[in-house]
Amino acid sequence: MYEGTRTAREEDFSGIRKILRPLEESGVLVQRTDKELLEALKSFIVVERDGSIIACAALFPFFEDKSGEVAAIAVSEECRGQGQGDKLLDYVEKKALSLGLEKIFLLTTRTADWFVRRGFKECSVESIPVKRRKRINLSRGSKYYIKRLQPAEIGHMAANNFALK
Repeated sequence: MYEGTRTAREEDFSGIRKILRPLEESGVLVQRTDKELLEALKSFIVVERDGSIIACAALFPFFEDKSGEVAAIAVSEECRGQGQGDKLLDYVEKKALSLGLEKIFLLTTRTADWFVRRGFKECSVESIPVKRRKRINLSRGSKYYIKRLQPAEIGHMAANNFALK
């Protein structure tokens, strides 16, 4: 397979680290130690192209709230602007739905407009699960965004798409 999206494996660690490190160093993403990244690896989704990791994101479910946090969404510099972020977010949303989650949320300091164009709406910190709220680093000045997920209605077409006579 030339390109595909899948759940991360241990051998993807260095590829994920390579994408995240510059964004962590510039303050765009929260810095994670190697140990923290390894512990979170099973929550990561990667886009692999020709044996290399070119994009990643994490989905951390909060089952008691039927929600999930989208974190560390990043595309390698040479692949930005090619729709990889959209593909990745679409995969994350489908995975969240498959886990029974009804909404996804994120904290961001820089790329809010990208998420708003993809259906996220700014929300208050009270919309974030309490368990996650307790760990927010307020000094980062993050804004909070949420998106309600809609299960695909396969096989149903809206009547307003047709001119009925």
